[in-house]
Amino acid sequence: MKHIAVVGAGISGVTTAYSLLQRGYQVTVLDRNRYAAMMTSFANGGQLSASNAEVWTQFSTVLKGIRWMFKRDAPLLINPRPDWHKYSWMAEFVGNIPNYESNTIESTRLAIAARQHLFDWASRENIDFDHEARGIMHICVDKHGFEHGQRVNELLARGGLERHSVTPDEMRAIEPALSGDLYGGFYTESDSTGDIHKYTRGLAQACQRKGGKFLFDVRVQKLSSENGKVQITYYADVDYTVECDTFDGVVI
Repeated sequence: MKHIAVVGAGISGVTTAYSLLQRGYQVTVLDRNRYAAMMTSFANGGQLSASNAEVWTQFSTVLKGIRWMFKRDAPLLINPRPDWHKYSWMAEFVGNIPNYESNTIESTRLAIAARQHLFDWASRENIDFDHEARGIMHICVDKHGFEHGQRVNELLARGGLERHSVTPDEMRAIEPALSGDLYGGFYTESDSTGDIHKYTRGLAQACQRKGGKFLFDVRVQKLSSENGKVQITYYADVDYTVECDTFDGVVI
């Protein structure tokens, strides 16, 4: 049985660990916090939404990024300071703009499959994560946004997702709390929401029941490879003792 290390006990790390355990691997998860899901997965939006699968590789995203550089309240800030890794990543981003449509379609297929895995695992392991299966609605306040949403809808449909347009009256019927001027929107009935922290903690407990090992309060210091094996050096925050374990592979 191969032994795989997973660095990070957030939603990505724990779902990876669970999937590996299902496939018969021995798994050890390392995290610097005392419990699972204590960083990004502690208070996320909690959407299980394939309707957000549209990729960002568009010229409009580049223009937004440039405009946001001059706004203090921008949702995303880019430091223009020269950095090879950053600018090479930007070059790859721009280079993928021609693949916008195909990547959105494939991302939709992947999102639908991932969403179904999360649903199935919650049911199988009896995880209570305040699941609300009431769909997700995207709101458009003007014609330009609605027309873009229609183009995205065509790509989502090609990826296998059913998302339909709704009028302002239909939107208020779905969510009576909506107010103000609305142009239209899109509703995905198969999407839902939930508490990502509860979900991740519940799935981590399921991993432990299946034999998975969790090392909390540890900080990974070094990764090295030798003879087809991976050595991970880490120390414990509690007593600062340094440990070095060997694995057949590692997922970060």
